[in-house]
Amino acid sequence: MKRLLVSGLLLCLALPAAAQTIPPGAKESARDRAIKRCKENRGTDCESREGLREWLREERPITDAERTAAAAGRRHREECAKNKKAENC
Repeated sequence: MKRLLVSGLLLCLALPAAAQTIPPGAKESARDRAIKRCKENRGTDCESREGLREWLREERPITDAERTAAAAGRRHREECAKNKKAENC
């Protein structure tokens, strides 16, 4: 009886871990995704490092500092749209 109970508990613990595994070949690299997006958008140079630079930049996660700067720029543009005579518009 104890063995059955322990086996059941171990099975319950193993199922979530098995569900999280990624099948082989399903995970693409950032370069592969960049090449795919470049070709989908009819890019002219989708193989060289220089040609993929723009697409690879989009793969990079945004930092907190970049997120803050983007929000500040967005607020500035909104304020300038509301008040054309505001400072620095």
